[in-house]
Amino acid sequence: MTETASTPTAAAAQLAATADRVVALGVKLGRDREEVLDPPRLNLASGVPVDVVRALLGGRQAGEPDLQERFKQRLRLLHETHLHETGRKYSHGEIAARSGFSRQQIQALFAGDRRPTMQHCAMLEKFFRRPAGFLQSEDIDALTTALVAIEKSLLQEYSERGTPANPPSAPGAPSIYARHGVDGIALRAALMPDKGRRRLLEWMDDYLAENPVEGDAGAAGGPS
Repeated sequence: MTETASTPTAAAAQLAATADRVVALGVKLGRDREEVLDPPRLNLASGVPVDVVRALLGGRQAGEPDLQERFKQRLRLLHETHLHETGRKYSHGEIAARSGFSRQQIQALFAGDRRPTMQHCAMLEKFFRRPAGFLQSEDIDALTTALVAIEKSLLQEYSERGTPANPPSAPGAPSIYARHGVDGIALRAALMPDKGRRRLLEWMDDYLAENPVEGDAGAAGGPS
């Protein structure tokens, strides 16, 4: 049964919220929406076709292929883009040998003549160095996963630039937030509205003051 276009789903809401966070963070880094939500880049990262990426980011439903067709589509994308160190595509025989299946199985999977199992997906994802679920996740979930990875990368970049209240650490040194195990919270604060960010940072300042660790300015010395 297909959902109607007028009925928003939890997955669609999650995708929209993640995309909004990525765009907001891109603005802070001087990048526009088209750059941080580039459909061809998202196609490679998620396996979702470019036209479907555009539709989903625009809040439109684009239909969903069945599991076997989706698997075949993404497997072919990986075969075209994940190349041997010499620049050529891997042969079916090489993929079979390195993923633990017979050549006949791999050929049948590429042709769509065999329905993939969980083991097929797991071993092929490992061979192509893609995250678990890449070959079978529904388009909207695969796209959200790709956006979360982009968000994490942008958050890290934003953190490394530093701010007047949180200057960048010396190269290779963990930040004060990382030393306290709250770096993830600090990164998220960058995307919050001013009022919420101020309240969160005030709480973090109190937490850091009450729980000094080695490396903090004014932290207690070693054991007596």
